[in-house]
Amino acid sequence: MQSVREIDWSSWKPHDVATLMFVIRQGQVLLIRKLRGLGAGKINAPGGRLEPGETPEEAAVRETIEEVHVRPLAPRKRGEVRFQFLDGYALHCHVFSADACEGEAAATDEAIPQWTPLAEIPYGEMWADDSLWLPLMLTGRSPFSGRFIFDGERMVDQEIESHDPATALFAKLEGLGIATHTVSHPPVFTVEQAKRHRVDDRGVHVKNLFLRNKKGSMWLVTTSEDRPVDLKELAAKIGAGHVSFGSPDRLRQHLGVEPGSVTPFAVLHDETRVVTSVIERSLLESTAVHCHPLTNDRTTSLSGPDLLRFLEATGHLPTVLDS
Repeated sequence: MQSVREIDWSSWKPHDVATLMFVIRQGQVLLIRKLRGLGAGKINAPGGRLEPGETPEEAAVRETIEEVHVRPLAPRKRGEVRFQFLDGYALHCHVFSADACEGEAAATDEAIPQWTPLAEIPYGEMWADDSLWLPLMLTGRSPFSGRFIFDGERMVDQEIESHDPATALFAKLEGLGIATHTVSHPPVFTVEQAKRHRVDDRGVHVKNLFLRNKKGSMWLVTTSEDRPVDLKELAAKIGAGHVSFGSPDRLRQHLGVEPGSVTPFAVLHDETRVVTSVIERSLLESTAVHCHPLTNDRTTSLSGPDLLRFLEATGHLPTVLDS
């Protein structure tokens, strides 16, 4: 058995069911160095096997508390991964994430915690499959499902399926007759990281701010990447009063993207039109505007006038900021 296609996964049964919990906040993820059990010595997320009567979510929270002394808040199921080992062992793992936690991470006899920047995840010290599906989760390509065959710690074969949120976006752009060009790159979470993976310097690369005020009104602000933004000054220009950054949960609810993947294209998901688009005038006049297509592992380019056409077609005629 050397191929995932040789296995009838519909009737496959694991010996154990387990969980992984990724707490992600302020551009960092809580990882652990595992001290015992399967994968001892490797970097992973907190998690472990289900106890009798537990749901996967309950187990993910309990294991995180036991291993690093923090309680994940409002966990979300992101995907599943199934492992068949050549020695006969089989494991089914449910993957969760959370935007916040209670408590301070502390070492135990099971794990040493480490808050790690999202762009610096040490895949070389993790199981070989992690580098294939974890970036999908971080960019928002979930739910995902992975199937893997391992010989000890060596990955023999793999197959991964995931949801691509850009499918509907590209169909919308094509339907409008808008020409685009898209390139793939590693996930990027800041302007500085994006610059390191850049292959096209023509036109304007953007940055995006998702803002809200005390009344709950929301704005998606898109400017050139190097434009300094003073929130107080910006709020005065758009008549917003005091503004702050919208929460990750609010971002997903109204724009359907993960933190780090905010883009003017995200108004496609704002069907009730409660988010106001705000865009710098120079972008609308550019021959090439570079934006994430709802995930931050790709960059899509189109002309400024075509970006305006897209915004108008989704019912989000923008407020224009002068340069």
